[in-house]
Amino acid sequence: MKILITGAAGQIGSGLAKLLLEKGHKLTLCDNLRNGYIGNLKFDGELIAPFYKVDVATEELSDWCGDQYDVVIHLAAITSLPDCESNPLETLRINVAGTANVLEFARKYSVPHVIFASTSAVYENTVGDVFTEDLEISPRLYYSLSKKMAEEVVESYRENYGMKVTTLRFFNVFGPDGDQNRPHPPLLNYVVRELQKGVAPVLSGDGEQVRDFICVDDVVSMLELCLEKQPNDTFNVCTGVTVSVNQIATWVAEALDMQHLGLAYKPAQELWSRYPAMFEGKYPLSKEIVARETVKYSRGSYQKAKELLGWEPNTDIESLVKKVALQLK
Repeated sequence: MKILITGAAGQIGSGLAKLLLEKGHKLTLCDNLRNGYIGNLKFDGELIAPFYKVDVATEELSDWCGDQYDVVIHLAAITSLPDCESNPLETLRINVAGTANVLEFARKYSVPHVIFASTSAVYENTVGDVFTEDLEISPRLYYSLSKKMAEEVVESYRENYGMKVTTLRFFNVFGPDGDQNRPHPPLLNYVVRELQKGVAPVLSGDGEQVRDFICVDDVVSMLELCLEKQPNDTFNVCTGVTVSVNQIATWVAEALDMQHLGLAYKPAQELWSRYPAMFEGKYPLSKEIVARETVKYSRGSYQKAKELLGWEPNTDIESLVKKVALQLK
């Protein structure tokens, strides 16, 4: 297949690109490098495939990437919640307008299939023990809201133009290529970074909040399966297993033999304290909302993907977390 991947320099995009190249696919990669790293796409100092540094929300895609693709995998987005909340216009431009631009390119050039990366964050205000794809969603924070809006754009292209688009709602993805340098890195990458500095990782709240964590390898396997089956539908990409933040941090410390450093804590409402501008002025962001987002419960169901696609993830989260931690060491 000839495949275009946007957001290719992130942890999911780079892992997917390497796998697809091994399978013999022809790739074109792009990323604006706002959060991705070009080093993720190099082997022995050389780029693994043609790469373009572009902004998918503003570029005329056909000017640089050509017009003959079997599939577009659209991963490009701003994904850090406080980053999105601090930069609302940029979030809407990249996450929503960027998605519309990619879909319009695919429509114009008759691309048979598009895969769009959404998020479990769209379940932000959804109440339930298990999140399934048929539940009503009503997110309000900018990241999750922008992804819901992008999902609506996807639906318009399905209904109005008959396009085939797979929407994947990724839950809490962890892997060795997560961004450790941003103010709020993915949990596992943050814990490794702090332990390697010789300090106790600072967790928000009491650390007993649980999430549905999934290894990037399983995300990549789902993406590869969607390339084969081309479902015109929406799927959760999760494990259905809940693990506390404390447990993830403990497993990482065990893998690195650094349990002696322990764990530290700060109030849940202080999670985004590195973004003080959000809490200033007459209309500050409610810290109660930050606290609620910090301690929220999140567990998904992958039953739909199992029944329709035959996909199942690795649910041995402890082994996967420790493996990734050692990769990052």
